[in-house]
Amino acid sequence: MRNFNHFAPGLLAVAQGFLAHAAMAMELDTLIPPGIPGLGQAQPLTVIGQTPGLSKPVPWQLGGATMQPQLQAEFGYDSAPGAESGGSNLISATPSLIVADAPAGFGAYLQGTSEYLPSQTAQDVSGYTVALGEAAVLPQETISIAGGFARSAETGFGLSTRNLAKPLSYSVGLFDAADRISAGMFTLTPDVSYTKAAFDALPAEDFWQIRGKARLEFAPGGPLRLVTLLEATQSNYRNEILDAGSYAALAGLDDDATGLWEFRVLAGAAWRQPRMGGALVAPVLEAAATWAPSELDDVSLTAAHEIDDPDQIGAVGYTLTQGELSYTHELQRTLVFSGDFKAAHAAYFGTRMTESLFDTSAQLAWHVNAAFALDAAYAFNDRQANYLRAANEHVVTLSAVWTP
Repeated sequence: MRNFNHFAPGLLAVAQGFLAHAAMAMELDTLIPPGIPGLGQAQPLTVIGQTPGLSKPVPWQLGGATMQPQLQAEFGYDSAPGAESGGSNLISATPSLIVADAPAGFGAYLQGTSEYLPSQTAQDVSGYTVALGEAAVLPQETISIAGGFARSAETGFGLSTRNLAKPLSYSVGLFDAADRISAGMFTLTPDVSYTKAAFDALPAEDFWQIRGKARLEFAPGGPLRLVTLLEATQSNYRNEILDAGSYAALAGLDDDATGLWEFRVLAGAAWRQPRMGGALVAPVLEAAATWAPSELDDVSLTAAHEIDDPDQIGAVGYTLTQGELSYTHELQRTLVFSGDFKAAHAAYFGTRMTESLFDTSAQLAWHVNAAFALDAAYAFNDRQANYLRAANEHVVTLSAVWTP
């Protein structure tokens, strides 16, 4: 897994930016940092968000809007950037800009990244992300629209990426529209999104996808909510034989009590109907929990079992089972340690091929002041598959983040 896409601003870029994704996700709210008006998700419960004002970057004021530019520079060593290639030093730069107008519900995010490996120049990667969003808050309704475009690359440490000799560049565009409607104890959120992806060297895998979701919440009182989720996805490829429709129905509980813990558990069933061949039906699960046992500690756990991973890039579909455990501890007010372990297993449709990825990382972030932060990080990534050679890599980096 290459240390490539850093989608976290401010302090989060230092504490969380190291564990990157080999293939960028398709969902818009996973491409951009949380907490930007009109874009992404709400800021999660985390001790990093409790860091005192001395260590928080102060955004620039521009009329009623704010601007937060940032530059992250990184130097380190990657033992196997192409899964099976030799090691190399690495140098990367990641500038970004957040523009937000919270009262107007508008947010914009721009990010570029470039990574240079002197001993393995074929493994060099670069890309960018541009996203805009607007949320109109009405008395009993919140209407939101968001769109984005990104350039990224798949590497050998990603599910369904085959045996890549060098990164596979691609472009992906996204558009999402949602309407959150409240009526007494009920909240209904219909959501429709459109995604289109194009691969530079493998145009046969180009695809477009439309997804519709409906989330119904019932809150009888207190933070606990009963939730049902219905989802339908139509995926169309340049090679029409790969076309498929996927459908899922889940129900469960969601509790977002602040200050101590929050959790979400949804379970149900999913169906996948390919253009060619029989249907696949399987149980599905989504679960997440965050626990802050003290003001200095934060523990997060997520687990999922799903058909046709909605965050994948690529034409090869699979059933995904994955889990992730992360821990953050504030050693001092400006010194934060974090660790993460993630395991993912894919069973590919129509074949006996399987693949497993195991990723472990540890970071130590020092927030020197409101404008400057330093980070030392280590990651170990391992790939096991019955159709590829086993591969692993060690990545050590030192990073500096400047927020003027």
